[in-house]
Amino acid sequence: TTSSSLVFSPPPPPLPYPTVPPYLNNLTMANTTDIETNPPKKARTDQCPPADKSDAAASGPPALNAAIAAATKANPPIPKEVFRKDYKPLVYVISKVSMVFKIHDGKTTVESVLTVVKNDKIQNNGDVAAVSDDTEGLILDGDEQFVKLLSLSLDGCDALVPDADYVLSPGRLVISPLTLQKGLSAKSAMIVRTTVEIVPETNTQLSGLYKSGDIYCSQCEAEGFRRITYYCDRPDVMATFESVRIEADAESYPVLLSNGNLIEEGQREDLDGRKRHFKVWSDPFPKPSYLFALVAGDLGFIKDEFITMSGRKVNLFFYSEHKYVGKMGYAMESLKRAMKWDEDTFGLEYDLDIFNVLAVDSFNMGAMENKSLNVFNTSCVLADPKTTTDATYQRVEGIIGHEYFHNWTGNRVTCRDWFQLTLKEGLTVFRDQQFSGQVNDSVAVQRIKNVLVVRGSQFREDAGPMSHPIRPDSYIAMDNFYTATVYRKGAEIIRMYDTILTSEGFRKGMDLYFKRHDGSAVTCDDFLAAMADANGVDLNQFSRWYSTSGTPTVTYASEYDDKKGVFKLALTQSSRSEDPLFIPVSVGLLDKESGKEVVP
Repeated sequence: TTSSSLVFSPPPPPLPYPTVPPYLNNLTMANTTDIETNPPKKARTDQCPPADKSDAAASGPPALNAAIAAATKANPPIPKEVFRKDYKPLVYVISKVSMVFKIHDGKTTVESVLTVVKNDKIQNNGDVAAVSDDTEGLILDGDEQFVKLLSLSLDGCDALVPDADYVLSPGRLVISPLTLQKGLSAKSAMIVRTTVEIVPETNTQLSGLYKSGDIYCSQCEAEGFRRITYYCDRPDVMATFESVRIEADAESYPVLLSNGNLIEEGQREDLDGRKRHFKVWSDPFPKPSYLFALVAGDLGFIKDEFITMSGRKVNLFFYSEHKYVGKMGYAMESLKRAMKWDEDTFGLEYDLDIFNVLAVDSFNMGAMENKSLNVFNTSCVLADPKTTTDATYQRVEGIIGHEYFHNWTGNRVTCRDWFQLTLKEGLTVFRDQQFSGQVNDSVAVQRIKNVLVVRGSQFREDAGPMSHPIRPDSYIAMDNFYTATVYRKGAEIIRMYDTILTSEGFRKGMDLYFKRHDGSAVTCDDFLAAMADANGVDLNQFSRWYSTSGTPTVTYASEYDDKKGVFKLALTQSSRSEDPLFIPVSVGLLDKESGKEVVP
């Protein structure tokens, strides 16, 4: 998630779309609503009757969620405050996904095949209070104002009984726990199939799949996937997207992209004789729905390759509108530098055969780290020696690095819930700051720039009515927390780990963090525990930073005893924390005449 220079006027406007660190401030807010629903109370007891093959059925019945859509349009649900303490894992989760997107002008059909299993992590969860109620059933999030549910089946049965086998309510589709328990009693997984219809051309939220100009593009962080189809749209549900097939008009949309590796492509003719084509993408790594991406358009590209430290070849593609193709060379070189730096600094190697980047004017954010398909606004990618300043070159390099570094700190290991956003964003901002300083041989200069941004925007935010901890305790709309505090102050908290433990100790902590949690959705506490255990230190006091808002103040008093040659320094802190914060302080003494450091 990335953007521009992170300079806000107090109080800073809320940044609306996830994944954009507070570098851009010209975005618009989109409210998200979390609606509580009652689980189904009964389930079908008879065998699945044969599907209705009558002409009436073939002519196209109304959408299954039409009544709910009409009701919520007439009476929009009231937003509800969500609390971190109320987190509960789902009883039923999705382990595998296959999807087919059939793109036509004015209508896109999305067919999904979801493999549903019981959440095996619940049995391993020591916090009994955090275990969800087994009567919840399978909870699928879906925005009925964007998603028209055409069909629903469970293990091949497409004659499910409303209010018995499943219940639709605002923002939710819940499949009965009794129906699921009956099916899972004899096997380890069930298959849920849905067909929905969406209209990207009218999606003015720019969240989910939308069309801007001549390009179809997606944005799913934080809760945009529910505007594409019904799904467990939360970051702790990590599924393998085994197959994503995209079909579209071959002439209008020659480029079709999604996450993972390209495994199949082909062409066919439509009923009207127009040529259509398809591409199938497969991502072998589990990911939450917010990292899903899809792009379709008439795009140009540049291509390069990178050889990883283990000798694998990775094909690199930068796509853009044709007029911009000649301005993406510097971004490509920046990507290769970032890939090499992450290998050298943290031992982190890219994990797929292809890495795609899309740069478009119509993307309303800075950038988004979708797995293997990063999407950028052109302002974050394009560079031309004739018109681009040094500062813009550095900005492009930093943002390219930030989104690439998310492949491990955000994608391979992601957030358990959105309260943990700083876990991926604060950590990745720190990593992109280190990268920018080291590759340009200007660590000190880069540090000055970072501090100026923190003092110029984050301090103001922490002193105003929007002040909040880097890990908030509640929210009404999650999009309100893509802030300078979560990103920039979060990066300063990560930097303190590096200061306290040294860079070598920080690397040990990172190694243990990935060893423990690769492929998982975790918390800030898990990161702290990895740092503490890897270095054999107690960081309990340090953990107070995650729950303390405001800017602490440190005052000092000093005296020097010339006869004894003793210098005394007294430090006092004040903050909003009830207990003292752990604040590392570097101390040195300078000779007044020579200016040299005499006590390093």
